[in-house]
Amino acid sequence: MRAFRLIALAAQAEGLLLRRQGALMGRTAVLVVLASCFAAAALLLLHLAGFIWLEAREGPLAAALWLALVDAVIAGLLLFLARPRPDPVAVEARVLREQSLSMLLGKGAEARSHDWERLGLQALGVVLERWLKK
Repeated sequence: MRAFRLIALAAQAEGLLLRRQGALMGRTAVLVVLASCFAAAALLLLHLAGFIWLEAREGPLAAALWLALVDAVIAGLLLFLARPRPDPVAVEARVLREQSLSMLLGKGAEARSHDWERLGLQALGVVLERWLKK
């Protein structure tokens, strides 16, 4: 039964890890798309207004170069905000998964094969019991 508990613990940790990673990736993707849409609209209006203002003062070439600099700064800021951040819960789930699997597989090769056979028979017994109860 210890092997079942270790496998169940590893499966729960894996599920938590996958849910957390999926949520992080989804949140990052949504934020990147929203930031891109707002940045595109803002940059379009800023380009127009900035170009008109700078062209009157500096000329068309200097206006275009200043706007390119502003674009580069904004793009760098958005990329900085979109960077992935480590999730402490996901890290702990990964450590728990690795510990439970190492405890399960930490024995010798012969013992490991017998453990897997016994584990498979126990799992089959549990499935048959639940199936017969229905």
